[in-house]
Amino acid sequence: MTRVIFRYLFLEVSRTWLVVAGVLLFLTLGLGFARFIADAAAGELPVNTVLELAVYKLVENLEIVLPVSMLLGVLLTLGRLCRDNEMAALFAGGAGLRTVYAPFICLAVIVAIAAGAMSIFAAPKAEQAMARIGAEGATTVLETLAPGRFRTFLDGDAVFYAESRDSDDNLRDVFIRVERENEKGEPSQTIVTADRARQQTDDETGRVTLVLDKGWRYEGNPGQANYRVIEFAEHGVQVAAPAGEASDDVDSQSLSALLASDDPEAAAEWQTRVSVPVSILILALLALPLGRVPPRAGRYARVIAGILIYVIYVNAVHLAAVAVEDETIPAVIGVWWVHLIVLAVAVSMVMREQGFFARRKGAAA
Repeated sequence: MTRVIFRYLFLEVSRTWLVVAGVLLFLTLGLGFARFIADAAAGELPVNTVLELAVYKLVENLEIVLPVSMLLGVLLTLGRLCRDNEMAALFAGGAGLRTVYAPFICLAVIVAIAAGAMSIFAAPKAEQAMARIGAEGATTVLETLAPGRFRTFLDGDAVFYAESRDSDDNLRDVFIRVERENEKGEPSQTIVTADRARQQTDDETGRVTLVLDKGWRYEGNPGQANYRVIEFAEHGVQVAAPAGEASDDVDSQSLSALLASDDPEAAAEWQTRVSVPVSILILALLALPLGRVPPRAGRYARVIAGILIYVIYVNAVHLAAVAVEDETIPAVIGVWWVHLIVLAVAVSMVMREQGFFARRKGAAA
């Protein structure tokens, strides 16, 4: 009998979780795809990297999708069981809370293991791959510059424009305007016009240079004594550092590297990664008593409360991680105090549901 109940409830919660996770993943993939499509349309990314970047971003977003999908899966399943009086029938048939809750905990453990692998190992690999694609995209800078459209760089301080592109994939009739401060701290501008712009990559260092052919360079502000006009046959501008350089960003570092580091930012990063599977287990335990509702309350009665708890929980973990980075909270305490508080709330709700406090109060009386 216990095996039948376990199999039935496990299939029910698994189906619900898969539907919720699938919908959230689809929305996440769509949002990421739309974002990278917009960047490609603006000339900031090569078009052929859009889908790959969206998939890697999806892997990173699994850290968010898996915990909330587990919470919603348990809440929705328990809500349906209570609405259809199946939960009451199970208890009337002699099934205890341990028998009923075991399938939910089992699924949470499986999802937590998968989420741990994603957040600890796959997400850093995805971050490295996105950095590599970004570096490779920088080495093909001419592909991201659409002719006939103005493109801004340096937070809007530089403007690039090309009239057309020739058969050799070089840009023609180029205009560049850069606003910078001069040695005296006064605003100054540089305008460069050229017949052609081509890309040149150093085979040894990997440095990418935008080479301008046959043009003029205007430096300074018109009307001032230091205004200069220079004609050039060839003028080079470095546009990218060597591709493939290792990133020092903690987001892309391995778990072993983070654990070996004494940097508080590294401590905050690995604690945040480990928090993903831990939060799945705690949220599943919290959802078990929270999801049990009266039959007439409806399937979605506690979903809003569950989402609110999730938002508070996740933001508290994030704020604790930021405090660890700023060394406001010691790394030993880290984000664990947030997990302990939510776990204590979940355990107390389960104990209350089992009548532990009522029995203790009766014994005391």
